[in-house]
This record gives sequence, C-alpha cells and structure tokens, in this order.
Amino acid sequence: MQPRITISMACYGRPERTKRSIQCILDQDTNNWEAFIMGDCCPDFQKLIDSGYLQSIKEEQEKKGNIIHFFNAEKNGGGCGYKLINHAIQNATGKYFIFYANDDVILSNHFSNYLEIENTDLDYMFFNSWIDPIDKTRVPKLVICEIGHSEIILTTELAKQLPEHSPIYGHDWEFINAMSKQGKGEKSKNNILSYRVMHVPMFGTKDKIN
Repeated sequence: MQPRITISMACYGRPERTKRSIQCILDQDTNNWEAFIMGDCCPDFQKLIDSGYLQSIKEEQEKKGNIIHFFNAEKNGGGCGYKLINHAIQNATGKYFIFYANDDVILSNHFSNYLEIENTDLDYMFFNSWIDPIDKTRVPKLVICEIGHSEIILTTELAKQLPEHSPIYGHDWEFINAMSKQGKGEKSKNNILSYRVMHVPMFGTKDKIN
C-alpha cells in the first residue's frame, strides 16, 4: 500500500532534540507513513545508528505499516542537509510530502492535520505554525521570508517536478515559488497549530511573524 505521507528530516548535531523530534514522528495518531531520517555526516547521529536505536524503531514501525529510512551521509549540506532533502524527495513513495527540522516539535495530530489536503483536488496547502521562543502564531503567506517548508504539504508528484532544493538556510524560496506557480494550492482555514518551531527562524524577523 502506498504511504499516505512522506516526511523528511535532515539531522546535524543536537542529539537530544533529534531523539525528541523522532519520537514525535513515532507518536503520530495515524499510520501508513514513510520517514527519511538522515544524518549530515554527524557524529551524534552516527551514535543513534551504532546504538541500534534507529534499527529497532524501524522494525517496530514496520509492524504498524510505517516505513523508516535512515543513514548518515558524507558532509554535503553545510548543516542544512539540502542534498539529503533532495534525496528524500526523489526517493519518496508517499502520496504527499512534508518537511521537518530535527530541532522542532510536531504534535501527535500533525500528519492528520496536514492530510486535510486528501479531501481536496489541491497540489499543495500551507498551515499556521507556532513559534515557541516568542509565543506567537505565524500566519504564513506565499511571500519570500514569510513562509517556511515546515508549513507546507504538497503532492510528491509535484515535489519531484520542482527545481532541486538549494536553500541558504533551510527554507528555499525558489522551490516554494516554483511550487506556487506550477501547482494549485491554498492556505488551510483551520487554526490547528500542529507544528512547533523551537527557535526563531533566521529567514524572517519578529516583525514578519504575525
């Protein structure tokens, strides 16, 4: 059965936050998902592999119909892991694709929330997120510096057609802009804040967070 959704998480450093973020994926209230959990030549991530932790959760999730891919690549993303994200996009088998940072948090209803798109004929949707350090909701817009990948779900088919992800810092406006031009989409009207950004984004300033 084709996974309903693929999630990509590139990891560099922050081992305890990485384990917390992985646990958030495992705690989702829906199954039939695929996850790419990838280290960017990160010694801390290698420890998660060597300890058997990632293999054990991979086997456990397979019993529930979920798929986990993990590896620690050679250094290639300058800490952003953009080539790892491209790898996930090109190899994803889920119908829809979402992005996740290894120092952020998703609530247990995150997949279910973003899968609102299943009930539409849209190619992409975007959602509000919570910016934890400043206790504010971010209301994204399809404008440079006012939307990040974590707020977007798009069809994997469309993601594979877009220019390769190549951000300066995690959030590639050219990719998002191409998505908005090639696909049909809209902002979700619900106010569920299932994605929690645990640091103030470098791509925008506080005055851009509404």
